[in-house]
Amino acid sequence: MITFFKKKRPKQFGEVALDKGLVSEQDISEVLRIQREYIEKHNIHKKIGTILSDKGILTQEDIEIILEEQKKQTGPMAWFWALLSKNR
Repeated sequence: MITFFKKKRPKQFGEVALDKGLVSEQDISEVLRIQREYIEKHNIHKKIGTILSDKGILTQEDIEIILEEQKKQTGPMAWFWALLSKNR
């Protein structure tokens, strides 16, 4: 029971997208490179989901699904979702 209460690092956007099969590891590598370039050249942090959408890899619906999954990991009901996924 004690292990249930250990803090787990929430998955990042790209990790969730990979887990759901919406992107490939190559897509994530390329997007991270593009994101770094935006920061270095323009001092702008462009979100990974926005870049993937701009490239036509993800739809807005895909992004919402990923964000909802992330919310389950960090929101006030995270303990509930963790318990449910453990029992599956």
